[in-house]
Amino acid sequence: MSRLKSNFFVAVFFLLNGQLFAQSSNTAEKTSFQVAAPWNAAYDVRSDIAIVYGMDGTFTERVKGYRDRGYNVQFMTGIAWGNYQDYFTGKFDGKTHEEDGQVERNGHEIGHGKGIPYIVPTDSYIAYFKTLIKKVIDAGITSIYLEEPEFWARAGYSESFKKEWQKFYGFAWMPQHESPEATYLSSKLKYQLYFHALKEVFQYAKTYGESKGIKVKCYVPTHSLLNYSSWQIVSPEASLAALPGMDGYIAQVWTGTSREPVYFNGLKKERVFENAFLEYGSMLSMTAPTGRKIYFLTDPIEDWPRTWDDYRQNYQATYTAELMYPTVNNYEVMPWPNRIYLGKFKLQNSEERQPISPAYATQMQVMINALNDMPASTNRLNGSKGIAVLVGNSMMFQRFPTHKNYEDPQLSNFYGMAMPLLKRGIPAETVHMENLGFESTLKNIKVLVMSYANMKPQSAAVNIQTRSQRDGFVCRYG
Repeated sequence: MSRLKSNFFVAVFFLLNGQLFAQSSNTAEKTSFQVAAPWNAAYDVRSDIAIVYGMDGTFTERVKGYRDRGYNVQFMTGIAWGNYQDYFTGKFDGKTHEEDGQVERNGHEIGHGKGIPYIVPTDSYIAYFKTLIKKVIDAGITSIYLEEPEFWARAGYSESFKKEWQKFYGFAWMPQHESPEATYLSSKLKYQLYFHALKEVFQYAKTYGESKGIKVKCYVPTHSLLNYSSWQIVSPEASLAALPGMDGYIAQVWTGTSREPVYFNGLKKERVFENAFLEYGSMLSMTAPTGRKIYFLTDPIEDWPRTWDDYRQNYQATYTAELMYPTVNNYEVMPWPNRIYLGKFKLQNSEERQPISPAYATQMQVMINALNDMPASTNRLNGSKGIAVLVGNSMMFQRFPTHKNYEDPQLSNFYGMAMPLLKRGIPAETVHMENLGFESTLKNIKVLVMSYANMKPQSAAVNIQTRSQRDGFVCRYG
């Protein structure tokens, strides 16, 4: 039996032996799926929440379709990209805003699809976005998810970004490829722009909801800090955890993020289970000191076309990894169920595209139903406790471009500290610099492994806080 299969069946045995069918104390908003398609019996997942995705002419009809089937209907859309052509073409305020796309050094606009640019969140864009949120709240929806606040590290050359630079720093824009200082300042601004955008939109959602007698909840579905750093994307990440008006996260961890190859013992390869374990842990540690709600996501397939065999093997790996955190019992069980239940993909060693097999569909539904009934638990993994690796949002700031021959291939400065621990059975945790101001952050940490090679503290308080909370325990690598 392969190690992966062994991991999967050990986890299942552990769960069946640990009150798998105990009732959760909060079944109303425990599990969810996100969907852009209208309700259809062919992919009716029967979770608690249907997160209707995107605002278009069919929005009201789609919301009604899921409500009529008893779902708690919520709303999600991208904050950094989406079908917002009315903003770019001038229908919103009579002005075109094509300059708000994210642009790289060669002048190429970075897109999420044809005609869908990644966006520099200017004041005018934020004003436009508030009009979308108003429509959502007017439709009676009280939970809003603004996903993936992403600014590409290689971007930062558009006219809108240059204007935001001047406004934020008070001096002229500096091309980020020319110096390490310019790279750091560019990434810090990207980080700040989406922090500000979410703060403004969430505050508006809360205030407008209150004016209608509605309590609105606001969430951010986001990739982990590890994945964004690896993929060279800048996002607010941990700084959002203490943001007023921020109610929680969806941890967007799945095969597509966790299969990113990493180095261990000099060998670069996919390590899906190990990477997923670290990604989920990174997301959990962002919220732990603040008590914000967190949903763990898995995807039975993924965005890139692969084989059903590949999807199934790696779904089992990520699913097993999320169950290694028994204090979490809220899940997004899948995105895009229509893509899973109605999609066609190849089998291994075959060029013929086929629908999901009855065997995989049945296994998947059993796994989803297990999440529907999963209780929270105070159980902890075996292995040495209290060993953590320090991470920080500034990990995202050093990923592009290369200066003075500095390289960090595949985020090796992090994985070089974390992976040897995990591979030897130590369930290594992560600690976020941004949470060091909370007294509970280092409460159970005995050894903190850290290096400033691939990140920098954004204030001297980081060094003071690590020592004041647990003087003498810090280990430094590098």
